[in-house]
Amino acid sequence: MASESSALAYFDPREIRRRSQDLLTLAADGKLRHVQVDLSHLGDALLVLLETTKETYPDFHIPPYGVWRDFEVGGIDRWAALADARSFEGAEHMLTAAADLAILAAYMKTMHPAGWAFEDPMTGTRVSGKHASALAAFHMFAAGSFSSEMTDPYRVDAETLIRMEKDELASGLQWDLQDDTDLLEAMQKHLKRLGEALALRSDLFSEGYFTRPGLLMVRAAREAEGAVSARNLLDRLLEALAPVWPGGAESGEITLGDSFAHSALNGVENASIYPFHMAAQEMVYSLVEPYAWAGLEVADLELLTAPADDMHAALFVLSGVLKIKDGPESPTEDSVRDRMVEIRGVTTALTDRLADLLRTELEVPEDQLPLTCILEGGTSRAGERALRQTEGELEKLGRFLNPGGVFWLPFGA
Repeated sequence: MASESSALAYFDPREIRRRSQDLLTLAADGKLRHVQVDLSHLGDALLVLLETTKETYPDFHIPPYGVWRDFEVGGIDRWAALADARSFEGAEHMLTAAADLAILAAYMKTMHPAGWAFEDPMTGTRVSGKHASALAAFHMFAAGSFSSEMTDPYRVDAETLIRMEKDELASGLQWDLQDDTDLLEAMQKHLKRLGEALALRSDLFSEGYFTRPGLLMVRAAREAEGAVSARNLLDRLLEALAPVWPGGAESGEITLGDSFAHSALNGVENASIYPFHMAAQEMVYSLVEPYAWAGLEVADLELLTAPADDMHAALFVLSGVLKIKDGPESPTEDSVRDRMVEIRGVTTALTDRLADLLRTELEVPEDQLPLTCILEGGTSRAGERALRQTEGELEKLGRFLNPGGVFWLPFGA
């Protein structure tokens, strides 16, 4: 049985980056079965990135990547309106609520009904894609759907997550109670797992009678000396929450969350399992602003990696950097999982390469243009545009990235 310490290595963002770079090296050498890369086309991806960033943020004053940008879709600062209405009693109360919401919204970015669009009650506009999931979580949060205290609606309580009813989810998500019943049941179980995981770690998430995800962030703030470590936040989140993302790899009795085995590389030492931890890393990225509002900085952000998602993969496919090879007519379970691992791992490594190219082009160091701003300013937005071009390989990405229909992976064909 693997030791707990060796299993926890898969929670280390440096391990995510190292293993992704290993996959990129194999792809560049033509040694992967399912993807190949042409690094000579990274310049084409850079042009797309520059164009998108200049169009979106012409002054290059780029906010950090995270769910708060989803809440601002349409140019509306929904959180500011909610915070003004609440009049939080102090920095810790605000931080707890904002962290509750950030973690919830990242967690609820899952598979959703085909063609689903969320109608924003605030504006009446219909929003699809990743913004729809975030806005649905936001408005359910604002309505008190996750609170156990009638006088304090803006909170996420473990007991409410555990007891969430399917009809309330259908109403809040604007999913059809009959047609989308399987997805609603999956979401119900998904939220219950989160509530149970929070309750099991009262040392991290509880204070007094209440158990909330945001209380971990308050505890970290109290322990901080001027800055909160992103690495420590990710460690604690994954230590407690990795089991809420089932269906991936395991090490002994430890569930590794968003990590998957690659069968063809079992002979390479320590290379058979590839971690991504996309949702957990988005949670940490999304805590930068709540901490800033509370007067604290989040350090070590450079350790976090780019999302191994369909948007970034689409950017590299469209630019000619990444090519997905034709698979066998009768693929095996191993081969479809291996393809997913290769696409996601190579995508993460390519985003690092592209970020370095952008800094070189603009002649700015990493501390002035961190990855979180590059993700927000260009790569995620350029990738989102690429996904709209649903010809050929791009329309297959959802199926390739979630071959087993894992509910919590936010990809679908």
